[in-house]
Amino acid sequence: MKHHTKFFFAFFLSVCFCFIYGQLPIIPYPAEIEMSEGHFLLGKETILVAEQEEVLSMADERAKQWETKLGFRLKIGTKLSEMPNSSVVLVINKTINEGIGSEGYQLIINPERAELSANTTAGILYGLETIGQLLDADKEKRLPCGVIIDYPRFSYRGMHLDVSRHFMPIEFIYKVIDFLVMHKMNIFHWHLVDDQGWRLEINKYPKLTGVGAWRVPMPEKHWDDRPLTTDRTHATYGGFYTQDDVKQVVAYAEARNITIIPEIEMPAHVMSALAAYPEFSCTGENLGVPPGGVWPITHIYCAGKEETFEFLENVLTEVMELFPSTYIHIGGDEADKTNWKSCPTCQERMKVEGLENEEELQSYFIHRIERFLNAHGRRIIGWDEILEGGLAPNATVMSWRGEAGGIEAAGMGHQVVMTPGSHCYFDHYQGDPSLEPVAHGGYTTLKKVYLYEPVRAELTTEEGELVLGAQANVWSEFISTPQHAEYMIFPRLSALSEVLWSPKATRDWEDFSERMEIQYKRYADADLNYSLSAFQVKASPRLDPENRRLLVELDSEVFQPEIRFTTDGSAPDIHSTLYRSPVSIAGTARLKAAVFKDEKASGQVMSAHYEIHKAFASQIQIQHPNSPRYNGGGQYGLVDGISGTISFADGKWKGFSGDDLIAVIDLGESMTINTIGLDALQSIASWIFLPLWVSFEVSANGQNFRLLETVQTPYDSESNGKYIQDYGTSEAATDVRYLRITAKNFGVCPPGHSGEGKPAWLFVSEIVVR
Repeated sequence: MKHHTKFFFAFFLSVCFCFIYGQLPIIPYPAEIEMSEGHFLLGKETILVAEQEEVLSMADERAKQWETKLGFRLKIGTKLSEMPNSSVVLVINKTINEGIGSEGYQLIINPERAELSANTTAGILYGLETIGQLLDADKEKRLPCGVIIDYPRFSYRGMHLDVSRHFMPIEFIYKVIDFLVMHKMNIFHWHLVDDQGWRLEINKYPKLTGVGAWRVPMPEKHWDDRPLTTDRTHATYGGFYTQDDVKQVVAYAEARNITIIPEIEMPAHVMSALAAYPEFSCTGENLGVPPGGVWPITHIYCAGKEETFEFLENVLTEVMELFPSTYIHIGGDEADKTNWKSCPTCQERMKVEGLENEEELQSYFIHRIERFLNAHGRRIIGWDEILEGGLAPNATVMSWRGEAGGIEAAGMGHQVVMTPGSHCYFDHYQGDPSLEPVAHGGYTTLKKVYLYEPVRAELTTEEGELVLGAQANVWSEFISTPQHAEYMIFPRLSALSEVLWSPKATRDWEDFSERMEIQYKRYADADLNYSLSAFQVKASPRLDPENRRLLVELDSEVFQPEIRFTTDGSAPDIHSTLYRSPVSIAGTARLKAAVFKDEKASGQVMSAHYEIHKAFASQIQIQHPNSPRYNGGGQYGLVDGISGTISFADGKWKGFSGDDLIAVIDLGESMTINTIGLDALQSIASWIFLPLWVSFEVSANGQNFRLLETVQTPYDSESNGKYIQDYGTSEAATDVRYLRITAKNFGVCPPGHSGEGKPAWLFVSEIVVR
């Protein structure tokens, strides 16, 4: 991704001076700013003064970091009484400033000096980040005069990183912490345990890492196609963190106001642990460390055995010795209780404890772990499934399946961290899937993250105060390297940081997108493999049936984009048409568009195919209505000239749950046709199956139909891959006004599938008639 550099160098020069008397180039944006005339120039004579011992090391570290920005290293002073006029003064308040809280700061800049004060070292740390960002915006390295009073809106500002699916080297964890500080985030949720790997050394149970940290690599297979195996000879993929590694990382983070919350999954997502110690499962089986996806997750801890709880308490004891955080995350999600239902020990536990069902057994499990952690001065936090069967008394809920769990928990008086998949899952696509690396699914752009509001309107004032904040989740099924993780995290972390730090009333998308121009330069300077997905052009076609055309609006998430486009399939350049109004598409076209800055293209070229075919904008009747959730294109969605992508959530697919597609199209007049085509999507992991067959029929009167052809599906029951299958007939027909196309739904999900016995989905995006 180093091709970013040239594009942004010229780009940066054109914008770096525009902020001094307007909005300051700070992300996240401060709570209160009052600007005044003049500047404070940092020169070689400037002293960075830190009289108090607790901020002296911060001053020294920052002088080293700013040396690249300034071209020289600031001298460090330790006595306020001897400071020269040209000084940057760092002060911990002797009298608490109630207005800025424990993480806020006050920065006063005048032509002679800058004074940064805070109640704690955390405030000094964040104030230094602000000064560093101000230095980025001025070629002469001046700070604009004025007063900044700044403090966070939420106390919990976090990011999660899954290192279980793919182990991340310890060097990358340090890098993540540094960038959390840059974004004024204060929580690192370290997902250390899952089915595919146990990443934390536990001295009492050495096989957790000796066995559980390693699996058989199967990169040639799709994540969800990888079979279980107990082969230890070839289990070479993985890794783990030693306790010394963890102690050093925790200390490093603590010095930077980052709390690390470890996640030790239970009762499910623990097949790596059960590969090492199968006796803590219901069946005693060793199914191995899964090399890929597992669903449903039935091989879980046995809730009936006392030995299970002894094991977990011993593990958690060592975890607490390593992590001083108040919270310990215990997972609690996606536990399929099939084995509990047939386990005599679990059933006996339910009888003894007076539990009515397995959901209450899970609640018993979570309550018991909570009591143990509470007895040691800790609290549990878990995914919103811990609500099932009754929530533990002191638990905090992390709401990921939308926001309903968080709303419910807040209504019960529990604290909540919002992290819905719709806005906070950074493993989702952030741009056009055809231009992006493979992702888990979804579509979460920079702007969508920025527009998120953690305190929902359904909450009362009192309930809203229970929302501690939010966090980004970076699940790593499809993220195998630090470079790929960086691509998924940045720049979306900038958007979330402002959601969580800045006052709600001051947030403004246009202003943020302008400030992102310098933020991209900061990312480039830091050698981050950040994403340019926000520079992609987004096409929004609108059907104009009366004139048999599409009107395509073009936009981008960058500030005031200069968009140039072509409609003949050629790559746009500086001489291509400048976009000013919706593009009219009245015939088949390949529209390509890109954002330009200083006569240079961003490199993200949007490409969309539109076909104005014989059935375009024709009247269509569908016998079985599609799901309202997947209503791609509305009334004319199957005849609007727009085909879907491999992302079923792109808004272009019509989805049918368990039903066949039977569509009758009125072409409006009798004609000769040569071909009829239909596309269908396969994404078996999402319960989307190709049709069993597709038939094409024609009629002159809409009553008597003649079959042209039935096309069978080349169905591969072993494949979970995503792809689009085209169906068609090339048998010509005359005197045709009506068409009937039938796509036969697969029926129900097959045995062994996560949705076994449940209705299969059928997804179709376009019927093309030529």
